[in-house]
Formats: sequence, C-alpha cells, structure tokens
Amino acid sequence: MLDFSRADERRQWNSKKWTRFAHDVLPLPVADMDCAVAEPIQAALEARVAHGIFGYDHPPGDAMAVLIAHFAREYDWTVDPAWIVPVAGVVPAQFAANRAFSRGPGSVVAPNPVYHSFPRVPGISGDHALGVPMVTDEAGRDVLDADAFEEALRAPDHAGVALLCNPHNPGGAAYREAELQRIADACAAHDTVMVSDEIWADLVLDPVAHVPMAKVSPQWGVSILAGTKTWNIAGLPLAFVVIPNPELRARFIKATLGYPEITNLAWHASVAAYRDGGPWRAHLLQHLRDQRARIQAFVDARPGLSMPRLEATYLAWIDCRALNRASLHGDCVAAGVGPDDGAAYGLPGYLRFNFACSSDLLDEALVRFAGVIDEA
Repeated sequence: MLDFSRADERRQWNSKKWTRFAHDVLPLPVADMDCAVAEPIQAALEARVAHGIFGYDHPPGDAMAVLIAHFAREYDWTVDPAWIVPVAGVVPAQFAANRAFSRGPGSVVAPNPVYHSFPRVPGISGDHALGVPMVTDEAGRDVLDADAFEEALRAPDHAGVALLCNPHNPGGAAYREAELQRIADACAAHDTVMVSDEIWADLVLDPVAHVPMAKVSPQWGVSILAGTKTWNIAGLPLAFVVIPNPELRARFIKATLGYPEITNLAWHASVAAYRDGGPWRAHLLQHLRDQRARIQAFVDARPGLSMPRLEATYLAWIDCRALNRASLHGDCVAAGVGPDDGAAYGLPGYLRFNFACSSDLLDEALVRFAGVIDEA
C-alpha cells in the first residue's frame, strides 16, 4: 500500500526536500514523506478537481463528525465540536495563539531543542523565547525538564504563554499523562496558557497512546492537531485547534481574523484521511518501525553516536557530539547524504535524519554516512 517508487519525480515539482541539495545527495531533511498518499485521499482530491470550480466552499458536511470520531477512537477524548477552530496550518496556529494569549511583552517558555518555528513564535507579540532544556529519563527518552520548566514560569517578565511539542520534534518522546499533568499544574499555578503542537499525535511508533494537553487541562490547555504529517498532505495545510475554555477560544478566534481561508482541497484531503486512511496508516507505522530499527542498529554499532528513545515521528535525532567534528553536516553533504543540522533546532552536534523514505534509500544513506564517520 505504500508507494515510494516515484520519489525521484519530486524534484520536477520543486519539492523542498529534494531540491535542497545537489542531485547526487540523498535528501533526508524536511518533515514530509516520499510515498504517495492513501488511495482514498487521492480519490477524494481527484473527485473534487474533476468538478472544476474552485470557489468559496463550506467544509464537507461530515468533517467535524469524522474528526470527533477520530479523537474518541485514538485518544479516548470526547470533544465538543464547538471547541474546534480550524486554521490553515499548524505554524500559523502557533503564531495566532501567542498573539491571543500573551500578556507581555515578556518571556514565552519553550523547549530547547525544538522545531525551528517555536523560537520565532513569541516575536509576533514582541515577546522572546525562554528555552527550557530537555533531559534524558530512565527509559532513554528526551523529555522536558519539569523542574526547569516550573522555574521558567516564575520569571518576572513571564508573558503567560508556554509552548510544548508532543510528541516532541526532534527526539520523538511521547509524553505520558502524568508528565503532562505536572506541566498543566505548573501552568495553572502561574496563570499560563499551554499551547501544545500535536501534529505528530498519530505517528506514535511505540504501544503508548497520545494524550492531548487540552484533555489533561481543559482550562489552560490548547491542542493543535492535524493529519498533515501522518497522511503526507502537508502541502494542503489544515490544523484543528482544540480549545475547551470558551474565553481562550474567543481570544484565539479574534487573533486569526484576516487569516487565509482553508482551501477546499485541504478540507477534502484531511477528511478523507481521518475517515478512510486507517489501513494505510497501519502499513505506514509498521514501515516506520522497521526504518527506526535500521537506524537504531546503525547507531548502536558506533560508540561515537547515540540517540534518545524515539517513540514517535519519523525523525531520528542522532547525537554526534562525541565525534567532535564541527564540520560534520557539511562533510555528510559532501559525501552525498543530506540530513538536517541540529544547530537549526538549537543543539549543534546533532543530526536529524528523516527516515520516511524507502528502505533502499535509507540503507544507501546510512552507507554514505558510515563512510563519513567511520573514516580514520
């Protein structure tokens, strides 16, 4: 069901992943996948395109029912449709949330390292990001340092907003309910809105359930969810911002005034994904588990490398600091393999490998990577 056969064709459509490096470099940055979408998504898009008129549409009539059924089935979460605010993308939703909830200017607490949109988000309100480090727990997961998080909320210029990435990118930790409850309790104690980016919620590889922050903390929690990573439709951006607190929701809606309309193709793709994409997702998860095992074996065989327990996402976060090679990323690209440089996420010395590709491509990429780091 997973078709990676047309990956090379992505260059002709100006794929950001496949045009980042020269043609002889295997591209492993940018969090999208090299496989064609599930057949129900393709069919839904083809049917809508065949209509031939692309004016202003309402969302598909079953959109909210499909979404709410997914939340109930996957997260054991009963969601009122009134809580859901659709936005044309997760990152725009992050910026709107900071604009809506900041009482600054001041500091906005965010994890470090983290996906590179997070440090930029506070600037929309004249705030600045206050990075909280990750720590490695007993299970080998890199998770938010809860003590440091609570201390950061006590900053005198705190703007009343905190950001979370769950599951975390990079690193792949899927937070447990008890961990989220401690974060939520700290936010409640300091009148802080917790904005949780949960775009990876449906790509948990370990046998643990995703727990939404807005489920743990209906009063202070905001969960931003989307099917765009899971079903490889990031080019059709649509996010669902779940805000149970009506006062916070009203502020958020006001902050999105002037935002672009969600395209009719984005609606049809996402609804088809949530409604009919389950079998395809099951195949994808197994493929990603196999890919993760390939990378883990590669890392385990090399004492100069390590990797936190990757419970979710398709992004391997490899600690290469023991190699003590300042030019490692450039050396990799020169050798024909192109991961992301960890410096872009706040932690130099790491490399982020996107393994949502064919097994053949990943194997060749690891051969080339080995040629760089195994040389005398």
